[in-house]
Amino acid sequence: MNKADKHFLEKIRSKVSKAIADYQLIKENDKILVAISGGKDSMALLDILNNRKKALPIAFELKAVHIQLNDIPYYTDEKYLQEFCNQRNIEFELIQDDIKIIHENKQPCFYCAWNRRKLLFKYAVDNGFKKVCFGHHMDDVVETLLMNMIYHAELSSFPVKIKMFDGILEIIRPLVYITDKELQRYVKLINYKPLPYDCPFAEFNHREKFRKFIKELYLLHPDASKNIFKSLKNIDLKHLP
Repeated sequence: MNKADKHFLEKIRSKVSKAIADYQLIKENDKILVAISGGKDSMALLDILNNRKKALPIAFELKAVHIQLNDIPYYTDEKYLQEFCNQRNIEFELIQDDIKIIHENKQPCFYCAWNRRKLLFKYAVDNGFKKVCFGHHMDDVVETLLMNMIYHAELSSFPVKIKMFDGILEIIRPLVYITDKELQRYVKLINYKPLPYDCPFAEFNHREKFRKFIKELYLLHPDASKNIFKSLKNIDLKHLP
């Protein structure tokens, strides 16, 4: 690996360290459950957090889990995920369930996401994990912001951390300073080939349309996503209706 690539990897990992420090995402002796899908975002997240265990002055535990709903007719490569975790000495577990998420005349994406999280949160509570970690990145924050503005007439997005169930669990998102483009390069440099996303219901997912929209924004300005993200901390109330 050349010097430029090594510098890039360290830059991305340092951005995650900064997010952890800025938002106080991880504390001493935290047990953190990382939800992985096999896609680039969650796998990059797992690799970066594992690297940060050596770099940060705090001790914390990681475990990776993948949720498989058997009602969805596509499956990830469990052995591939297991090997990725084995190489990093990270415990991995596959959670399967037969919950029915396909309902006539109803979009399955909502039921799929809702049930995955329900199973994930239950596993976390039952196994003593106080924090659940998701691989949402900066473009996801902007994407959700635009979706909520357009569909719900509401200025809101993903919080970087939020307590759930009266503080029993806390969701954290350490990739909030990282763009989708940066993650694409990151996984290539760590030699991870993302598993194909071939869900048959993907065409019904509004997020797919907004991901294309975000790419078009980059054509207008290379820092479009970063600037929209920064605007959430730079609200000028004097010039709003």
